[in-house]
Amino acid sequence: MYNDIIFSVLALFLLYFIYLFRSHFFLLPAWFFPHKGGRVFFHKLRGVKISSGVEIGYMVSIDNVHPDKVVIYEGATVVLGSVILSHDNAHHKTTNSKKNIQEVRIGVNSFVGANSIILPGVRIGEGAIVSAGSVVNNSVPDYAVVGGNPAVILYKLK
Repeated sequence: MYNDIIFSVLALFLLYFIYLFRSHFFLLPAWFFPHKGGRVFFHKLRGVKISSGVEIGYMVSIDNVHPDKVVIYEGATVVLGSVILSHDNAHHKTTNSKKNIQEVRIGVNSFVGANSIILPGVRIGEGAIVSAGSVVNNSVPDYAVVGGNPAVILYKLK
């Protein structure tokens, strides 16, 4: 009788713990799962809003604190080592101002190159390409190719 109650309480506590820390709990499988579909699945469990047909590469870091503020639309690709941030505490820590928490949107059929960094509040437009190693601090228009630190428009596809 008491063993069943203790087991039930422990099981509920474990489920609650996983729910509270799901962003961290599912992080390693989201980084290293061998199939792209598994990586997408584990990022969804972390709270990221991901549509169908999205590809996520190995070691892609999607905000650990507010993964629910990241939206990735159909057909988008985010490759190896990219970082997508939806929060920034720099000003809060240095000037005691408000924390910067903003939604990030990766558009339909867009591509984020290896080791790129997408900062809070950025919208990557439909069909846009972010070249490898870019730091994107402003929104990218549809069908634009951006690159550099900070990222600037290199040319338009349409």
